[in-house]
Order: sequence, then structure tokens, then C-alpha cells
Amino acid sequence: MNKTNFDLALKKGSKKLHIKRQKQLNKAYDYHKFFHDKNGNIDSKYLELRNCPICNKNNFVFLFKKNGGNYVLCKNKSCQLVYLNPCFTDEHLESYYKNMGIAQSITVKDESLFYRKIYSYGITNINKFIKPKKEINILDLGCSTGFFLDIAKEKGWKTFGIELNEKEIDIAKKNHNVKNINLHEVQEKLNYKFNVITMWDVIEHIKDPHYLLKTIKKSLKPGGLFFFQTPNVNSLAARILQQKCNVFDGIEHVNLFNENNIYNIAKKNKFKVLLVESIISEIPIISNYLNYDHPYLGSSKEKNFLGIFDDKILHKKYLGYKMQVVFKSI
Repeated sequence: MNKTNFDLALKKGSKKLHIKRQKQLNKAYDYHKFFHDKNGNIDSKYLELRNCPICNKNNFVFLFKKNGGNYVLCKNKSCQLVYLNPCFTDEHLESYYKNMGIAQSITVKDESLFYRKIYSYGITNINKFIKPKKEINILDLGCSTGFFLDIAKEKGWKTFGIELNEKEIDIAKKNHNVKNINLHEVQEKLNYKFNVITMWDVIEHIKDPHYLLKTIKKSLKPGGLFFFQTPNVNSLAARILQQKCNVFDGIEHVNLFNENNIYNIAKKNKFKVLLVESIISEIPIISNYLNYDHPYLGSSKEKNFLGIFDDKILHKKYLGYKMQVVFKSI
């Protein structure tokens, strides 16, 4: 499926998909409220201040508050990361994920057609850079209940995963070699090197991207690939909707990247960028909002943004809602 057809396929079920997703988001936000103080802010006992996790500078501007969390923008021109500051301590963030229930896996199950399309599109992007091998082994970090690994297994790949959520891991481990371990335990507990490591909408949950990439590099075979999908903070949807955009959640999305700082973190950690591609235009979402409707629950079916440009032009400018990225270890 090419990207134009991919966007069209997503648009056909956009409203129905977002109605289901909104219900799950509301459940997630109810869980968020457990960590709020009486003023609706994240309680300071869970939090710590931090410098920019890419450039380590303490030079930022406040953007807005979302669900009790403060989003800021790094003013370093070579960085411009959008991140939560303050954010959960490592201890409280890990506890948050372990006890959050299975809301995400329910979303994936309810939207299985959507996720099969997007996961398959990611596999197509990975395959562009894989030489034919007798066996491909893949590790999915934050694998949830293992739906992506199910699709990878259909391709004949040998599947591994790690996941912190105890309820989700009980489901995933029925079909895959999945461990309830932290990232730094991968080599110790799995004792394995991988052709491909993937993260589907997980890297934005990791506080220290440099530590993440160094750890991934140790677990890849020479020339191995790291694929990830992540929200695009420079997307047209994020820029227009700002705090109304689902990219921003106030607790879990601690770092939000753009095309430029993707290259920055790759270079600093000795990866070569093979692919950065924007996906999911969100033109109907933006159109709803500009028509004074609920952005995600409105009825717009517009294929062009205000009659000015379409999906193809939007993605050429890296303005899609999410990015799919492939790094090669060098």
C-alpha cells in the first residue's frame, strides 16, 4: 500500500475510529487524575525538573499546560525539542506504566484494521533496508500485547519483545518470547543480538533518548536497524491544535520530536538515518477544528487542506501527524 492510499484508507473510518479512541483516552485521563493535586496539576511529589534531554541545556520557553503537565520548547536552534518539564521521576514513571491497566491494548484490539495497516506499512519501510536473510530476528520494545509481533511473525521473523505492563505481557508471551524487563536489562536477560529493533509510539515515552540509543546499539547486530514511529511535534495538526492535539497528554509523552532533532540524536549516537517519513495527514481533523467542530469527533471528509494542498504535498513538507524512522547502526 502506497502512502496516498494509506492516508485515504485511514480517512474512510476516521470518525468511527476516533469515537472509540476518545473513550479509551477518557479512561486514560481518569487514571492521570490519580496523580493530580487539588489544583489539577501533577502532584510535585511525583516530579523532577530536568534540562533538555537532547542538548542538556536549561534554556526553554513555556508553551502550555495539558492534563496537569507543563510542555516547554528548547530554545537551542539545533534542538528545539518539545518536552515535559517537570516530569515524572524514573521510579514513578515505571510504576505508572506497570499499573495503568490494558487501555492501550484495548485500543489496538478495537482498531485492529487500522493498526494492521500502519504496522504493515512500517514493515514495508523496514524491508527496504534488509538484505535477504534466512532468518530475521526482531525485538519490539514496549510490545504491549504483541499485535505488531504477530504481524512480524506472519512474515517468518523470529519475534522477541519487552513490556512493563504485567497484564499485557501475559497476553504477548503466549505467542512470542517476551520479558517483563527494563531496557538496560535486555542484554543481560535476553543475551541476544537482533537484526531489527522496533519501537511503536514508545520513544516519546523515554526520558533519555541518548541512553536509549546507546542501549539499542549494544543489542543490534553489526549494521542492524532501529525502526521507530513517533508523533511529529512539527505536524500541521500539532501546530494548529496545540494543547487540543492528542500528541500532548501531560504525563506519558515526555519528549516530542521533529525531523531535524531526529537527525541530531542519530548523529550523536553513531546511527545513520536511512528514512524519515511523515505519515497520517490528519487533514479531516484540522478541518473539523477550523470549522469550529470537535477536531476528533467532527464529520469533515475533506481531502485537501482549505483547497490549498493535499496529503502528498503535506507529507513532502514533513507535516504529517506521525513519523516513521529507520536508523542503521554504524
